[in-house]
Amino acid sequence: MDKFLFQELFNVSIVPALVMKQSGKILFVNDAFLALHRLDKTSIIGEIFNDVYHLLSVKKEEIVEMMESDEKFGLIKTNVHQHLLHIYMQRLSLEEYKEPLLVLQWKEFSHNIEKQEEIIRKMKQYKQFIKQSQDAFIVTINGVIQYMNPAGANLLGGTKKEEYIGKSFLDFIHPKHLSFVQERMNRLMQGLPIESRAEVNLVTGRGIVSIESSATRVKFKGKDAIQYFIRDITDRKHYDEMVNQSEKLTIVSKLAAGVAHEIRNPMTAIKGFIQLLKASKQYNEEYSDIMLEELNRVESIIHEFLTLAKPKKESNYTKKSLQQILNHVTLLLATHASYKDCQINTFLPEESVDIHCEENGLKQVLINIIQNGLESMTKGTLTVILEKVGHMAKITIQDEGCGIKEEDLMRLGEPFYSTKPSGTGLGLMISYRIIEQHGGRIAFSSELGEGTKVEVLLPLIKENVQV
Repeated sequence: MDKFLFQELFNVSIVPALVMKQSGKILFVNDAFLALHRLDKTSIIGEIFNDVYHLLSVKKEEIVEMMESDEKFGLIKTNVHQHLLHIYMQRLSLEEYKEPLLVLQWKEFSHNIEKQEEIIRKMKQYKQFIKQSQDAFIVTINGVIQYMNPAGANLLGGTKKEEYIGKSFLDFIHPKHLSFVQERMNRLMQGLPIESRAEVNLVTGRGIVSIESSATRVKFKGKDAIQYFIRDITDRKHYDEMVNQSEKLTIVSKLAAGVAHEIRNPMTAIKGFIQLLKASKQYNEEYSDIMLEELNRVESIIHEFLTLAKPKKESNYTKKSLQQILNHVTLLLATHASYKDCQINTFLPEESVDIHCEENGLKQVLINIIQNGLESMTKGTLTVILEKVGHMAKITIQDEGCGIKEEDLMRLGEPFYSTKPSGTGLGLMISYRIIEQHGGRIAFSSELGEGTKVEVLLPLIKENVQV
């Protein structure tokens, strides 16, 4: 707008008004302003606001706050000669002035305006919260950064938000997460549901940063936009990794101590018998048999330990029928059951129950569980039931043995902890690992004197639906 045209319109306005520079120098006022405040032009024009604010019935800090902020609009309440008024503050840019101008208008008080004042006050509080927040706040339109708070600039490795306004937010997303973030943005803009929080990596001036973010679709300057609240979780991730590493080292140390203890016992026996043979200088078949048994025990422990350490590759998984696997396992153990005056009853559905599995590993688990059940019984029946439960196959193995104490039940799966005198505990630990590798889980329940029930859940093969 032309300076002179603006000044002419300004002068004829019936709304009391004042125009000053960002620095506080008062440029001009209109007649309505002079009449309201009972002043003349010579006492106000050219003066610095901070020197004359007491003449205008306003609080200095309220106006100064507006002058120093980047807000384009403000509203405060005041009292002039016992008249309750609202002061509208608005920024204005004219080509003739290098700096923005601040226009103040005194208008009659109304409850509607008071409601606006409350809304503006809450907006200011919200903006102040965003500005001071330790979490980054970023607004994008079509992926381009439109606004960010100081924490956002610090997150990306800078010091001023102006360094990043106008840049694509996607340029800072780590390549491995780029497609995920793009899909998330597209779903959000299409009004489709997304997960409330996401963890991704950013490539910033500080290096690679791990973040947790929430995203919301909003209106920004009249356009559809996305606002992000972002928290830097790099230190937390590093701490979690250190804790996990510490737990792994603790488990390894326990395993190493257990292996050493289990191997030392048979080696001590072997050493003793070798010393006896050396002293007698005669062959003793009984000593030889005992030493071979102890060596077999050492070999068994080492084999189980290596099995535990060696993961199964998913590429070895094939489609198998659980009915066939269970029939094979129960047939294999039927003779062992009959020796103990026990029998194995199986209840299998007619419909094929198929899973992806590493057959030998799964057989190892089932043999281990059924054999443990038979060894806990002096006679009776061990029942094996197969059924479908939702998207899972459920194998229930129920024995009629002595049962397991509650405190012992809690420790099942620990290395070198076993309820059997000669057990190492590694067999069950390996079973847990194998089932976890198959995406399943094992659950034990037991009552003393009544037996133990083991439930093994394994994911079924997803059926393709023809449309």
